[in-house]
Amino acid sequence: MVRQALQILAVEDEKAVAQILAVVLGGPMAKVTRAADGWEALIKIAAAPHPFDVIITDHRMPRMSGLELVRRLRARKFAGKILVLSAHLSDEDIRGYEELRVDMMMSKPFDFEEIQSAVAVLTKGASVAAAA
Repeated sequence: MVRQALQILAVEDEKAVAQILAVVLGGPMAKVTRAADGWEALIKIAAAPHPFDVIITDHRMPRMSGLELVRRLRARKFAGKILVLSAHLSDEDIRGYEELRVDMMMSKPFDFEEIQSAVAVLTKGASVAAAA
């Protein structure tokens, strides 16, 4: 049985970090789409032919923060997994994300295996790493 590739949306205003996420997570088992901020993410989510399985979002971004993006996703009953990836989370931000039931929060900087493992856990073992 051929498994449908994971659909991942990386919401990140730092181009270098977005490119790293696309390279590390993309491949035959996962398609990574990038958005520069929460506003662009909502547009891409609405236009996507298939729903995203995982949304990885930064917290601090122009136009719309990660917290506001997650708030809007929850209001729209987004069914996929949400991972917050940030170097700048206050206790208040963490509580806000917890109240919105994000699936995971990770700190920047991250290493490649850490982000691959996190996505595998979120998608119940669907590996995004290339087979050795």
